[in-house]
Amino acid sequence: MNFDDEDRLELQHLAGGNIVQHAPVFSEHGRFIFVRCGLKVQVFVTSTGELTRELNDATSPLISIELDVKQPELLLGCTSSGQLLHWHWRTGVLQKSVNLKLGIDKQQIMTFNLMNLYKGGGDTACAFVTVKRKSGESLSWFVVNTSTGTPIEVVCGLKLKIRTPVVDISKGSFKYILLAQGIYVYFINYETWMCWRAVNKDEKMVTCVRLNPNEEMAATGDEYGRIIVWRQFNQPETVLRAEYHWHASPVTSLAFSPTGMSFFSAGLENVLVKWSLLADKSRMFLPRMSAIIRHIVISDGMEHLLVCTEDNALQFVRAGDMQLLSSLQHFTYALQDKTGRSMFPLGLCLNPRTNSLVLNGRIGQLQFYSAYTKSLLYNLRVVDGNVNSEEVGKVIYNTCVTRAAFNINWMATGEEYNDELNFPELRLKFWKYHEKLQTYQLNTNIELPHEHGFQAIVFSNQFQVQNLRCASAGKDNVIKLWTLVDSENIYNRNVMWSCAAQTSFKQQMLVSMCFSQDGSILAAGYGHTLVLFDARSLRLLHALSTSAGYDGVVSKAQLRLSQTPINGTRSELTQQRQQLWNLLQTLLNSNDQKLIQQARQLMSSATSGQCKISNKQNPKEKAKKFVFKHIMQMSELGLHQKLQLLRRFGIECKVHDNCHNRLMSYLNNCVVDHRAAQKRIWTLQARLHRLQPSKRFKAKQRLVRFENRRRSYEKLVRQELLPLFSVLKLDESTKPKCRPSELKRAKPLGKTAPLQCSAQISHVQFGAGAQAHLVAICTETRVLIWNLMTLRLQAGLKLSVRQLAFDPLTNLIAAVTRNDELHVFQPNVPLPVYQRSNLPKLHGLVWLPRRQPKQSSINVDWQAQSTLHMLTDDKEIVYLASPGQTLTDDAPAPISFAQQPHADQFLQYATFGTFMARQTTGENTEIAQKSGPLIVGRGVHSAVNALVNLSAHTMPAMSLICGEFIKSLLTPTESGAKRNGDAKETLSNGKLNGNGHIGSDLDDNDEEEEDEDYVESTTEVRKILLEQNAALEKVNSKEEEELTLDARLQRIAKLDVYLDF
Repeated sequence: MNFDDEDRLELQHLAGGNIVQHAPVFSEHGRFIFVRCGLKVQVFVTSTGELTRELNDATSPLISIELDVKQPELLLGCTSSGQLLHWHWRTGVLQKSVNLKLGIDKQQIMTFNLMNLYKGGGDTACAFVTVKRKSGESLSWFVVNTSTGTPIEVVCGLKLKIRTPVVDISKGSFKYILLAQGIYVYFINYETWMCWRAVNKDEKMVTCVRLNPNEEMAATGDEYGRIIVWRQFNQPETVLRAEYHWHASPVTSLAFSPTGMSFFSAGLENVLVKWSLLADKSRMFLPRMSAIIRHIVISDGMEHLLVCTEDNALQFVRAGDMQLLSSLQHFTYALQDKTGRSMFPLGLCLNPRTNSLVLNGRIGQLQFYSAYTKSLLYNLRVVDGNVNSEEVGKVIYNTCVTRAAFNINWMATGEEYNDELNFPELRLKFWKYHEKLQTYQLNTNIELPHEHGFQAIVFSNQFQVQNLRCASAGKDNVIKLWTLVDSENIYNRNVMWSCAAQTSFKQQMLVSMCFSQDGSILAAGYGHTLVLFDARSLRLLHALSTSAGYDGVVSKAQLRLSQTPINGTRSELTQQRQQLWNLLQTLLNSNDQKLIQQARQLMSSATSGQCKISNKQNPKEKAKKFVFKHIMQMSELGLHQKLQLLRRFGIECKVHDNCHNRLMSYLNNCVVDHRAAQKRIWTLQARLHRLQPSKRFKAKQRLVRFENRRRSYEKLVRQELLPLFSVLKLDESTKPKCRPSELKRAKPLGKTAPLQCSAQISHVQFGAGAQAHLVAICTETRVLIWNLMTLRLQAGLKLSVRQLAFDPLTNLIAAVTRNDELHVFQPNVPLPVYQRSNLPKLHGLVWLPRRQPKQSSINVDWQAQSTLHMLTDDKEIVYLASPGQTLTDDAPAPISFAQQPHADQFLQYATFGTFMARQTTGENTEIAQKSGPLIVGRGVHSAVNALVNLSAHTMPAMSLICGEFIKSLLTPTESGAKRNGDAKETLSNGKLNGNGHIGSDLDDNDEEEEDEDYVESTTEVRKILLEQNAALEKVNSKEEEELTLDARLQRIAKLDVYLDF
């Protein structure tokens, strides 16, 4: 069924967007900062970091924004297509929009810089523009009137190359244009339009340029890490150069101070350097920045020094002592390295404590993002170690967080360091949430829990704290079960995590696993088999596998020779099979031609009575087919042994196209390069001489053993492995030559065609609620639903799933296929509820519960309870919604102060009252849950914050709202006594307060201020209520055990039991 015509949802942006791709711009006096982010300009307050306004009038990406020289209230922006925008940024009004009229078809604007030059009758400054005509052609440059968009004719001998230039223009008393392109540096005076060109030292590429605002001075940085300061460059003969060199990597940014007596520089070392232009050339450093520095921007009055780092952060630094003051960051970018690994190995996870989104951020850190408030909560440093800086031409490896799991009180992380040379370093860490610090603290650190890497980490329950278990799986295909035990430290009595059990299954590959909803069963996908374990002891319960072909693999069969005689079998057949089996085992370790001939005769005699050979068919080819069939049916032999037998019989095999590349890469990995191995041995021998004499003998012994093992392995590869290339037709000499016509006629396999190899389960997911007995598994081309009540396969879908997300509130499964298609369905009825194609490349997806769920069916609105969020390859978080709908639509209703609420309706306007109303409703229908997601922040002050945070220009007069607001904060006398008594009794029975924690937030000072008579009457009322409750408990004790005092009072009212006070 095609839903494309009926789909009314569109992808909407939630978080992300690069704000450091271009250098920001300060306003006059540095009170505001303008940031380019795609098609819009964001205006932030420098002191608070608050987003005050967004300018969204651009139709293509902005390449430049600048303030007009004489009109600082006017912001000019230019797009890559030539659209020139004039904003009055304080009001957000677009005053003018013109297109650059350069007379070039399909023009692409490369750079746009304003000059302190007013010509052509325009009221705004002219601009220096570079334009790209076609790919491979030299760039063109123009001087443009920004008021009309028309070029101004000037006479200058500047000729540009093909590369994208780096341009800076001074707007002070010295009017120069500094332009660098490749190894050339151009100096242009835009008053006289005199131009001359210089070549950088040693012909190194120039990476950045900057002009001094107060004197005739310029600075250029190159790829060698050098900074060249140019003076008196009005003539080539009088130019002076000075070299400043500290960086070991290309210089990424330069900035002069407003006084011109110092400048700042940055490279790939994550260090900000301050240079003095005095004779001493002193330096100051700010090391260990969060990421590589891309831009350095200084306000006109030196009020602010802004550093833009690659992790999408704007960091404010005090220039005097080089101290970090604050950071402006709404979403952390994961940095792309040269290792070729995924930037988001964790994908997109949900923290059940605050319903925040968790994903990879900076190197070795996790970021927690709140989709409700659209803000970054915090970055948590997981890896305790320094970050290796990037180097040119080298692949640098760092320790990264690859797996994580979350519980309401606990977090488990798996970090990995693998440089492809040494043994991987793995650490499994358990973190506990600290209530006072409002962050996670490390509780247990386990070194090397697995080998080679992590595959999955899961908790038995998201909200359960008692009897909590955690399961981890590694690339060694071993599952380990971790439980909480008492710490053995006598100085700090606490709990810690310890391994309770571990298991594996037939040495098959493990990728995914999942706990059932009650945490009693652990399901793991070993190969194509779904294995069920007891979650308490990892005892094997069941191993479920589908019939041939249902898991996306072609039909196959395995025949085994019986070890014991079977009733009804002829003795001569049993002897013949046993004799054949002994011969085949002997052939593995011998090269006797007599045995080979004897086995061929035995094969032909065994099949002569059953099959008749046609006269037209070659008898040798027919015998080879039967030999091949019998050898492949021997499940006791491995693949290598089977191929050796086929080679002894002179039988060649053909590998299917789907398995050709995988088998070829595997065999190539087994073949070790002799030069690389010998170079490794020489390196170890060189290190051997640096060791202490006491340790040198043991190291020498280990090295000799290593060399012997390497020689034996290389000999085995030459004798046993290399001949397999010819048997399988994998080498170049055995590949058939295909004509171009035959290649065109070859049709690729369908996307759901069965594979010619064994299936591998990539995802395992249990259902919830009434569907907790269903398990969904995903193979390469299938989605299979198992019913654990009957241990039978219930349904199957032909989908090649790459990403999977499950919503426990609605039992909806969202699956993203390898063709970037979204399918949403339930496991009990695997019919699509929603489908969508042409999705962007995704790194993960997760269901986020709504703050205010909608009362509608999933057939009407499948996102009524939870919203599906996706992490794209562009480092953005998006979600599906109707046009014009945002996440703020499900926010709680605002508090009304129009009139004094009635005593019975008073609770519905307060935060605590809303919580109590929900608890009362839940107790009438079912037992209230004692754990769940927490409320972000303190809900007690939500009404006050809602009033204080209102914009001043939208608020009515204070005289109209103060009276009603103060009255709403007062508690009525009649309901005060009842509510105080009920709240005390409720909290004493173990109820959760407004913040989701067990405890009491009642203020003792308020109780002391009450009148004594009022306290006595309240005490008498409580005594009478307790007596009546005791009487009711005797009547029906079983029912009353699960009810709180509030529910008992409601039951008394329903039974018309009147109390005399």
